[in-house]
Amino acid sequence: MKKIKKSKVVEQLLPKAYRPVSGWGYFLHALLYSIPVIGWIFMIAHAFADKSRHIRSFAGAYCFLTLIALAGALGAGFYFGWF
Repeated sequence: MKKIKKSKVVEQLLPKAYRPVSGWGYFLHALLYSIPVIGWIFMIAHAFADKSRHIRSFAGAYCFLTLIALAGALGAGFYFGWF
């Protein structure tokens, strides 16, 4: 029980850039980034300008994954003659 209280105190002492993000935080950010146009704008904004290092890294990784999926979809489209 003391470890839980101690970790909460230590978490509050950390600067905002280094505070951990909860699982719900990651889930809600992924949900936000999956909205077609508005989510992509938020994803790019968070990848370059967010104060939290964890969210900035997550947004950058999600952006990279989105670009790979887009390139794969375009490659498959050209390969199968859909374009």
